[in-house]
Amino acid sequence: MGKHYKYEIKYKIVQEYLQGELSYKRSAEKYNLSNESLIKIWVNQYLEFGPEGLDKKLQKKVYSRDFKVSVLRFRQENKLSYRETANHFKISNSAMLAAWQRNFDEEGILGLDNKQRGRPSKMKRKQSSIKRNDSPLKESEREELERLRNENEMLKAGIAYQKKLQSLTQRYATKHPKK
Repeated sequence: MGKHYKYEIKYKIVQEYLQGELSYKRSAEKYNLSNESLIKIWVNQYLEFGPEGLDKKLQKKVYSRDFKVSVLRFRQENKLSYRETANHFKISNSAMLAAWQRNFDEEGILGLDNKQRGRPSKMKRKQSSIKRNDSPLKESEREELERLRNENEMLKAGIAYQKKLQSLTQRYATKHPKK
């Protein structure tokens, strides 16, 4: 597990960088950090979210599967980096988007479900050990099932995207009323 840094030290390092006192590399050396990428992350979080962006509590948010799909789709459609996409959606940890993409690529839309961390409960282990007596699917049934799953994922993603677009439009309208 990575080392956790106090808010005060993060803020001090970011301020030194933004005032031009130190580069990423020099800051990492001065404060004995293993690499400068951590400072880049802190500076980005500060610029996007203000001083609160450096607070550890900001990173404990849970996102729905639909939201994750809409974020990944938005990134793909707009050909953005993980950091640009995270900034757009006000997500402090851009590496989390890479994990979402990896889970989606490996497991499909179900890979984006919020999974419990740690040891699985006994209930889940018992359920998975029960053998099912279902007959195997025929090739045509398997293809149809796969097609339907893909179609379902696309529809869910479209709905999530529309909801997010609608909320952003409403938020913009309330912040910028017509004169």
